[in-house]
Amino acid sequence: MKKILGAGGALLLSAAAAYLLISGVVVPLLENYPRLENMMARFQYSEETLIIFVTLAVWLFLLQWHYRTFSMIYIYLFYTVYLFFLFVMLFTKAQTYHSFSLNPFDFLRPNILILKEAFLNVVYFVPLGALYGLRARPLEFITIALLTIFGIETIQYVFFIGTFDMSDVLLNFIGCTCGYLFCGLFKQRMKLK
Repeated sequence: MKKILGAGGALLLSAAAAYLLISGVVVPLLENYPRLENMMARFQYSEETLIIFVTLAVWLFLLQWHYRTFSMIYIYLFYTVYLFFLFVMLFTKAQTYHSFSLNPFDFLRPNILILKEAFLNVVYFVPLGALYGLRARPLEFITIALLTIFGIETIQYVFFIGTFDMSDVLLNFIGCTCGYLFCGLFKQRMKLK
């Protein structure tokens, strides 16, 4: 009975966190990008689907964290969906957006939407840093993470699908670093199956 209550509590916590993240942060930001807003409008249950995905991902993670055992199947499925969503967010926001910004702190403005987007730029890259943390040593991690982030920013600029923005580089690297550090804790606690 205690296990069922614990799993139920973890599910409720996961659902609440997913709802707050998706409804309070992600969807309001997506509505600022016409292409993403149109993509979401094509499917009537986009917001609900995102909430369910985040709820299940967090809930399954919490259960595996609690039992100190982790399934590689979960990791493969999670990263398949995560990388798809990351691709959509990074490369489909703008139709023809082409600019360059070298100010690494241009997100520090008293505008709630800009601050939410900065927060999501960190959150989006936490799983990528955790993925790198599974095998990479610290110097390898720094090299791989920075090459990946600079590559993404360069592709956005060169193909007119975004901005080369140093603040994005900084925020994405902070997210990757958080994921990498968390992965260290993760590896100490878990046994991968």
